[in-house]
Amino acid sequence: MSSIPSNPVRLSNLLGFQNAQRALTTTGSALFEVQSQLYSGRRIVSPSDDPISASLASVLRDRIAGADQRLRNLDHAGGALATLDQALGEAKDLTVQASSIATSQIGVGSDAETRASEANVVQSIADALFEVANRRFVDLHLFAGGATGARPFEEFFGGVRYTGAGDGLRTDLDSRLDTPITIGGETAFGSLSSRVRGDVDLNPNPTRATRIADLDGARGEGVSLGSIDVTIDDGVTPVTISVDLTGAESVGDALDAIESAIRAQDAAALGGAFPSAGVDAGADALSLPAAAGYTIAFADVGAGTTAQDLGLSGHGFTSAAQFNPAGDVRAKLSEHTLFGDLAPGAAVTLPGSFVIDNGGRTGTVTLAATDTVDDFIRQVEALNLGVRAEINEAGDGLNLINEVSGFELSVSENGGGTLLATRLGLRTLRETTAIADLNGGRGVEIADGAINPITGLPDPARNADFRVNLQDGTSFDVDLTPADLGTVQDVIDAINVAAAGAGYAVPADFEARLADGANGITFVDATGPAVQNTSVSRLNGYAAEDLGLLDATFTGGAPAVLAGTDRASVRVDSVFSDLIDLRASLDANDERGIVLATERLQKDDDRLIAARAVVGGRAQRVEDARARAEDERLLDQTVRSGLEDLDFTEAATRFSLLQLAQNAAYAATARTQGLSLLNFL
Repeated sequence: MSSIPSNPVRLSNLLGFQNAQRALTTTGSALFEVQSQLYSGRRIVSPSDDPISASLASVLRDRIAGADQRLRNLDHAGGALATLDQALGEAKDLTVQASSIATSQIGVGSDAETRASEANVVQSIADALFEVANRRFVDLHLFAGGATGARPFEEFFGGVRYTGAGDGLRTDLDSRLDTPITIGGETAFGSLSSRVRGDVDLNPNPTRATRIADLDGARGEGVSLGSIDVTIDDGVTPVTISVDLTGAESVGDALDAIESAIRAQDAAALGGAFPSAGVDAGADALSLPAAAGYTIAFADVGAGTTAQDLGLSGHGFTSAAQFNPAGDVRAKLSEHTLFGDLAPGAAVTLPGSFVIDNGGRTGTVTLAATDTVDDFIRQVEALNLGVRAEINEAGDGLNLINEVSGFELSVSENGGGTLLATRLGLRTLRETTAIADLNGGRGVEIADGAINPITGLPDPARNADFRVNLQDGTSFDVDLTPADLGTVQDVIDAINVAAAGAGYAVPADFEARLADGANGITFVDATGPAVQNTSVSRLNGYAAEDLGLLDATFTGGAPAVLAGTDRASVRVDSVFSDLIDLRASLDANDERGIVLATERLQKDDDRLIAARAVVGGRAQRVEDARARAEDERLLDQTVRSGLEDLDFTEAATRFSLLQLAQNAAYAATARTQGLSLLNFL
């Protein structure tokens, strides 16, 4: 029995053509993909080729781009720090040259003409240092701190004013590297501002207008606003209500909220309007006028501290006890504080004025009770003396800041008896000024402990510091001891004691004191009749000079007045100040001044060495960060390349196999498409 086998497959021409076309298309598509990869050099031509690898590669490309930018930043930082190091080296060379000149002009080997000639050399050194201090790298001023867009040093009427700010400019170098690429002028060249630190607590009175933010609070920790409980006790039925003070901006806002809540609960609980605008000026506390027969108490809600901070808790407010004696809310100075609201230990008399002198340029500040602290700050700025005013960090006093190297800042009274500068704690020479602060912190040099070389005993003649010559032709000597060098008042007392010991009536015949006017220790001489001008002669040491008595101004009359000069002026301690002082001392043939300038220049040299060490440390950290960034970038590039880049050997082999398969498909298709029914018969 015969049958038709089932294994032979008979396809229609159309189906055979479609199968062949599909095979050719698949092979051609794969061949095109390989060609694209070979042309681009990348394994992933489009994200759809390998979505996971493409996503990872995209992240790595972003990281590499960020690394490239950081490397450019690090290169820029390295260049800036290298230039900064070079500038510091040049600055150090200049200070060494100035020190060498100063040292050579000490002693008998030099004369006035030589010193005057060297003064010109010192000026050229100062000019060169000024240019170094304004050195730039690309568009950065290297000694401007963070304010690198403008020259940090400028000439100011013969002095040098610093306008930079901050300790240095920071840029995107590395998340683990917080290194400035510039430095502040103070780090390299010294203290570029000095201040008259007010030593008086101005104790501003709180008022309704005082901002809550300007209160230090009864606990000394500021005021944390929230809800408080108010208990109104009429002696019969106490009632407790809650008052929310969260939105209060000022003391007046808080008082209004409290008053409104109390009156809404019991209109009779308060006896009329709040006295003294709701604040007791004497106690610096909030005041609550409870009506007769009522007691009003405050407490905090939960863990809140609002009642404590406002000085309201722990006290029963009655008609007889309208404020909490322990409730001082400690108002701080702010730009909005009125001078009429200040209550220092010695009352401020307003209107009043005082004089600011900086480097011989003077201006007068005049204040009234209605002037604010901001008015005062603006008034000082408008004088254009290179001086600015500020509120101190404690918020209880004022400071004046000298910004100009080479200038000495002096603040004195303007007469009239108001003693405004003294009351505000701003006078540079006052009774409480420490002797150690005079002469730029050098103090006063006295003769003490001198021994008679013959007897071996203390010699009063060798220890007397200066002689006061009076109008009537008589005189007395002053011998200051270390015990007299505490404050200016201690020295004044010692002079008056010496006068009294010499038989003069104090103050009828003679008195040493501070005047209500220009700064300086003043002698009032009523010994008359006038035989000679009142004067001071140096005996031993430099006390008379250091106290400003040798160059004092004599004014005749009855009584006669000898007004000393101010030796408590505030000097900017910087290399520019020292070079200016050295030049002036050379011009004046002042050997002692040359010696002092030489000592200070050595400190300037040490400061520059320290600054250069700081810059060197920063440069090393930048270099280390650059090496680390390059290593991380190389690793990211390696991983990205493994994900994206093409293996040319594998791709070329695959391309060859695909070509062979495509050629075979073409040949097979050509043969099969040429068959007919007769080929199967």
